[in-house]
Order: sequence, then structure tokens, then C-alpha cells
Amino acid sequence: MRKQASARFVLKRVVRVCQSQPIPITEQSRMSSSAMDGLQSPVKSSLFLLFLTIFIPFGLGHFVSYLFRTVNAVIYVDLQTDLSLPASSLGLLTGVYFLTFAAAQIPLGVMLDRYGPRSVQAPMLLFAVAGSVIFSVSSTETGLLIGRGLIGLGVAGSLMSAIKACAIWLPVERLPLSTACLLSIGGLGAMASTTPLHALLSWLTWREAFLVLALLTFCVVVVIHFSVPKAYESKNTRYSDMFAAVGKLYSSWTFWRLALYSVFAHAIYMSVLSLWMGPWLRDMAGLSDSAMASVLLFGAIAMVAGSLTFGAITDYLRRYGVQPIMICGTGMVIFIGFQVLMASGLPVSPYLIAMGFSFFGTSTTMNYAIVAQSVSPELAGRVSSSFNLVVFVLAFFLQWLMGVVLNLWPAAQGAGHPLEAYQWSLGLMVAWQLPGVLLWLGFRPWKRAV
Repeated sequence: MRKQASARFVLKRVVRVCQSQPIPITEQSRMSSSAMDGLQSPVKSSLFLLFLTIFIPFGLGHFVSYLFRTVNAVIYVDLQTDLSLPASSLGLLTGVYFLTFAAAQIPLGVMLDRYGPRSVQAPMLLFAVAGSVIFSVSSTETGLLIGRGLIGLGVAGSLMSAIKACAIWLPVERLPLSTACLLSIGGLGAMASTTPLHALLSWLTWREAFLVLALLTFCVVVVIHFSVPKAYESKNTRYSDMFAAVGKLYSSWTFWRLALYSVFAHAIYMSVLSLWMGPWLRDMAGLSDSAMASVLLFGAIAMVAGSLTFGAITDYLRRYGVQPIMICGTGMVIFIGFQVLMASGLPVSPYLIAMGFSFFGTSTTMNYAIVAQSVSPELAGRVSSSFNLVVFVLAFFLQWLMGVVLNLWPAAQGAGHPLEAYQWSLGLMVAWQLPGVLLWLGFRPWKRAV
């Protein structure tokens, strides 16, 4: 009976969001019991301390996660030169990050709800440290796959731990804004993987650069361990009950309806930015490595701006009854338009493409907050990670699929893949997203909350 009651509670909350009705939140449900117990602590009484001890440490974890995620878009030429990797192997090598990342999501969500973000995030990042070291010393594709897979596993909890921490310590209506700020820090990680990394590679090899990343990640582990307060009380809920709640969630059409309208756009956003934007800039825009890194830097700046802009707009318009799903879906439609531009072959500025793709692509990430808002803070870890699992499995598959399609038109010596290869691969990606647009319209997102 307890399992059924818990499942009904989750599904009722999700149903209410799907029906575009605001979820009534009492003051007591704004924070978990552990946070309420520590309400008088300095962390709760000072927003500045909250920023230093919660937002910055977990934000650094997401910074490292995005740096690892997008680094291959800059070093792919070095990998191809040193290891003679075709596009399909390069897509698999980069995409295995998403696969191990996804595999960790369900147990991660359970552990976050049971032990809290601090006790989960710091140990997990040690896997990324080990993976970065293995990646730096490997000379075979298998070794690189193992290293890249460990990196994905290690950073799998970066964003979810941050969202869980915000759900514990912040009012629930502030989740879209706080999530946007966290995602903007991830954008800073993407920025670091462009021109700064390209400049670093003039002094170091790509192998030495990964050793530097391992050291940086270890420093983040130390910061999280020693700065985040130990305010979270471990839950006594049985693992079987917690996993059962996840199973009920996945069996609910209301959850899938809320997740599916943006999930393909979100996965394609990650797949292209973490790898295929670089080759497209080289092959279609004819850019050199340094010029490509510069364009990617401006794209990363646009990513930061997009995260902050969509978060601020959502936070401002909610007082007028505008639903977050309206802003998310509108940005998603414009994002698809930039993919059409990429496939068109029209003489469009590469800066416009990279910046527009990155700016409007961030709108798809708003669904993390929309899904997290649909449940109480105690369930935020499992619900967010359940959604994240779907996103990253798709990102792995679509990144590999783009490489397979590109390989149907082998790259000419020194010329890269032809326009036709990108038209087919990007056209296929656009086709995957169109049903999501129809599903979004089915929400009638223009209706305002009463």
C-alpha cells in the first residue's frame, strides 16, 4: 500500500504539470526535512554563504562535466591524426561518455535521494579523475573507450547533484532560475574547451592536457568535500521501494509526455556541440583549427547567455502566469530552425550558426527544472535522473548515428565530408524533433496559469 500511495503521489504531481496547472506548494514542502532542521544555520541565513557553499561547489562540478563533454570537438583532429579514427569511430568514442553517463542515472537518483548530493558527487568525480588519466596514456581505441567511459560515469552526477541541492535549499519556484545559472556555469566549461584549450595545446599535447584535466577534477572533489555542509540526513527508505517508485514513473504516460516533447532536441543539442559542430565548421565553413576554436568560443559564450536569458525570462514571466513550458518550446522551435540553416548550404556566417544554435539550444535544458518542479524535493533526485537517463541514451545514439551517416560519404583528402553528407545527417536529426513540436503544441502552452 505504501508503494502504491507513493506512486500515486508522484503521478498526480506530474499530471498536474501536464495539464498546465500550477502545483500548490506549501512552505513546508519547499524544503526537505533535513533542510528544515537546519534552517537556523549560517547557510540558511545568508544567501552569500549559500552561494559559496552550495552553488559554487556543485557549479564547478558541472563546469568540469561540460569541459569533458565538449573537449573532443577541439581535439578531434589530433585523435584522427594519431589514431587514424574514421568518423563512425570518433562518434562512438565521444558518445560512450553519454552511454556511461546514462547508465549511472537511475542508481544515481536513488543515492541522491537517500544520501544527499555532497556524499554522492565527490566520490563519483574520482572516476572521472581515473578516466582522464587512462585516456591520456592510451594508444588504442579500446583504451580510449574505457577512459572516456569512466569520465562519463564520474561526471554523471554533476548536474543532478546540483539540481538536488537547489531543490533542498531553495524555494521550488526558483528552480528554473537556479538551474539556468548552473547551466551557464556548464557553458563556461564549454568555453574553456575552445580557444583556451586550443592555446593550451600549443604548449602541451592532448595527452598532457588530459592529465591537467584530471588534476583540475581532483581539486573540484576537494572543494565539494570540504565546503558543502553536512546538513542532509540519510533516508531510511529501502532501496527496493525507491527503485519501485522509479519503475512507476517510467510506466506513466504523463511522465513520458512531459519528457518527450523536448528530449530529442536536447539530445541533438548535446550531440552536435560536443563533437559534430567542429567538423561542420571545418568542412562547410572552411575554417582552420584556430578559427574553428574561435567560433566555438563565441558559441559557448552564447550558451552562457542563453542559459541566463531563458532562466531570467522564465522567472520574470511566471508572475504573469506564463508557463515555463511555453518559453522552453518556443526556444526549441527556433533551435530547430538553426539546424535547418546548417543543412541548407546557404552562405550564412559560421558565427551566426554557432551562436544561434548554442543560444536557443539552451532552451531545451529548461525541461530539467520543469520535470523537477513536478514532484516534491524528496523525489527530485530520482525524477531528474530518470529524465536525464533518457536524454543521454539518445545523445549517445544520435551522436553515433550522425557519424555513421557522414561515413556514407567518405571525407576527401584535406576536404572533409561533402555538403550532401551533412544535409542527410542533419536532416535526419530535424525529422526526429518534429513529433516533439506537435506534442508540445498539445500542451496548449500559450494558456496562462490562473
